[in-house]
Amino acid sequence: MSVPIAMIPYTNMAPYRQLGAPDGCHFVPLVPRESISALMAGNVAAAAVPVGGLGQLGQRVEMVGRFGIAAKGPCLSVMLFSRIPFEEMDATRTVRITRETASSVRLLYLLLGTRLGFDRLPRQVRDRGEADAELLIGDRALIRNQRLAKDEGLHVTDLAEKWYAFERLPFVFARWVVRRDAAESVKAAIGHWLDVFQVQEKKLVDQAVGPSAEALGVTDEVIRRYFRVIRRCLDDEDLQGQARFFKMLDKHSSRLVFPAT
Repeated sequence: MSVPIAMIPYTNMAPYRQLGAPDGCHFVPLVPRESISALMAGNVAAAAVPVGGLGQLGQRVEMVGRFGIAAKGPCLSVMLFSRIPFEEMDATRTVRITRETASSVRLLYLLLGTRLGFDRLPRQVRDRGEADAELLIGDRALIRNQRLAKDEGLHVTDLAEKWYAFERLPFVFARWVVRRDAAESVKAAIGHWLDVFQVQEKKLVDQAVGPSAEALGVTDEVIRRYFRVIRRCLDDEDLQGQARFFKMLDKHSSRLVFPAT
């Protein structure tokens, strides 16, 4: 029987999808936050899970090698679109946050809190209420940045770029993990699949450009640039950035919630 593997249905994961599913497995499309709950419930055996959810998963999962999604500088798809500059997003302002995020909302919280003070954060607007800023991730952020932001006269903040400017380290958004109770054959299949991906990464990235550009309605060059800034096979510096993020999360674990309107 085929084993379900969560697959984030964003363009940043398209090169992984080009390889097809690991032997004996099939992909289930889940946005980042949903992949955490699916792993918690045992509905999937593995996922590229948001690093912001790793603490919640605890000992239920183990990381598979050094694979995931990271950016050293801009990532182009985790964006804050605001009517005012990022540095003015204080307690007098409001922000709307996509429900798909698990890591990016924490990143925004830390970036604003450490610069403005955690008692001066903007208030979070629920649902579709009017707001001074909106946090979008994935393809929605990528498309809006390409098509609408300039026309709307918005300030656009790439959160990975802002993180790098402050910390001088890459930001890791997701890591491939597998449930500890998964069959050894499943763990081996996923590990082998990712090893093959690392060897074939350039070819798989090239193959993903055309279909991704067509699906989003953007030029091939937009996708090529996007794929260039996304890191999928992580190095020591990426892991240092991940460790720094975890340290900051631990330090501020009693907060991590935007005040509500």
